[in-house]
Amino acid sequence: MNTHTQARPSVVRPPTPPRLVVLAAHAAPFRLYVVFLLLLVASVAWRRGAYFSGGVDSVVLAKAGLTMLAFLIAALTPRPRGATATLRGAPLLWLLAYLSVATVGAFLVGDPLPSFVLAARVGLLALTVLLVMLSHPWPTALSALAGSMLLLAAFGAATGVSSLAETGRLYGGIPPLNANAICFLVSVPLVITFWRCVTDGGRWFEYAALPVMLGVVWLTGARTGLAALVLALLLVLAMTPRIPAVVAVLCAACVPFVLYLTFFTGLLVEYVGRGGVSDLVTLNSRTVAWRSALDYHDTVPGRLFGGGLSLKEVPVSAMYRSEQIIDSTWVSALLQAGYLGLGLLVLLVLSTAIAALRMPPPYAAVTVALVAMLSVVSILESGMFDTTPAFILFFMLVLVTHRVRGHDGADRLGGA
Repeated sequence: MNTHTQARPSVVRPPTPPRLVVLAAHAAPFRLYVVFLLLLVASVAWRRGAYFSGGVDSVVLAKAGLTMLAFLIAALTPRPRGATATLRGAPLLWLLAYLSVATVGAFLVGDPLPSFVLAARVGLLALTVLLVMLSHPWPTALSALAGSMLLLAAFGAATGVSSLAETGRLYGGIPPLNANAICFLVSVPLVITFWRCVTDGGRWFEYAALPVMLGVVWLTGARTGLAALVLALLLVLAMTPRIPAVVAVLCAACVPFVLYLTFFTGLLVEYVGRGGVSDLVTLNSRTVAWRSALDYHDTVPGRLFGGGLSLKEVPVSAMYRSEQIIDSTWVSALLQAGYLGLGLLVLLVLSTAIAALRMPPPYAAVTVALVAMLSVVSILESGMFDTTPAFILFFMLVLVTHRVRGHDGADRLGGA
């Protein structure tokens, strides 16, 4: 009789990647918050109505110094062995191609120096994000980015709360954030927090933070931002197969409240119709600049390659102004990088959306929601492919969705 028993082979399970957590101190290492805060502060506006045109002053040098400091911290952070092997080259090639097209356009039809400097800043920003993603699991990195966005928005809103009495909208004080910028900075952590509540129940302080963040978005008066946020929240609900009972009850309880605001009060109508019906129909005069941008380049090189990243305003024939900012990422891409750059950007956004849909649950819901929110905002706001917080989030989502997976389908980028 054989008394030896055969030992059962142990089952090695892949490590579970950390969850997306925004409102918790242990969500990410402190160093990661420092890197993203430096990048965010360097990418938001420090002066209202001022754009980089090639000169060097204290603000330009300070922003460059903050970005370089963030890059050095990210570069000195240890990375897991073989981390670079998990990276796909397509996102980097897309980014390099877009920046190259815009830079060539600047040399052909515009002023090359400011556009070259801006292209270098975008490249350094993207490289810093890449180093962060190679050093940390992507849920940890995205959690730190969202938490840093919330901290910056809270500080800016607290120092600029007096703008509510002056303009009726919430603007930043230090730094002088635009109302739309505050809306975006709050919307990203709001979507992630809502996703956590929907997928795993969340915690009590996350439920308490949701109406507070939604209230801040409302105070900014950002109509496009609010519409994009609502779409993102609906996508999270639609793509979550099993919703906790408490979340389902709370969502059902919100329906009568929303219907009451819509049909029995004038709050929603006043919010949407800010500036009058005529102002809303003309998309706040954006179409004036769009039509001018379509006819701006009258040469073949200009139409193909654009005029460079520094080209942000176009001459217009309108009352009280002779120049106007291009408030659209897509029209800006056509103006700055021509039809070649616009095509590259369209392909990159579409491939990112498709790759987000293919992510395993429950992460597909949050990545699709964030990509959709960015896409909607990009229609009426510029900056998704510039030195902005929107670009930081967008490029991070590009890296997350275009990543190498293991044989078991687990995420390998950043060691998760």
